[in-house]
Amino acid sequence: MYLLFDEYQSMGGKLKEAEFKRLEIAACTKIDSMTYNRLQGENPVREKVKYLVFELIERNYLGSIDGRDTVSESVGRTSFSFESRQGKANQLIRDYLDNEKDSRGVPLFYAGNI
Repeated sequence: MYLLFDEYQSMGGKLKEAEFKRLEIAACTKIDSMTYNRLQGENPVREKVKYLVFELIERNYLGSIDGRDTVSESVGRTSFSFESRQGKANQLIRDYLDNEKDSRGVPLFYAGNI
């Protein structure tokens, strides 16, 4: 966990705890995937990472579990439009963590072995 519920609330978050937990786990999973788990186990958690999780949740960039969110829907004839928020989440993570390194000095987005 990168952001605790009480921290989320103190930052101005309005979700209920159950909703927050679901989205916090989705945010952490996304961050861990993009950073090759290099932030896991850091203690204390970087403030930048806490704010990143908060922003991903508040901007609703995590969306549906399947990655597609309904933008519009028609009654009668069924018509759905979907918007992918994956690109927005990825870009926000890059904006926050670009040029950051792990505790060993390895860039967070470095895909190679150490």
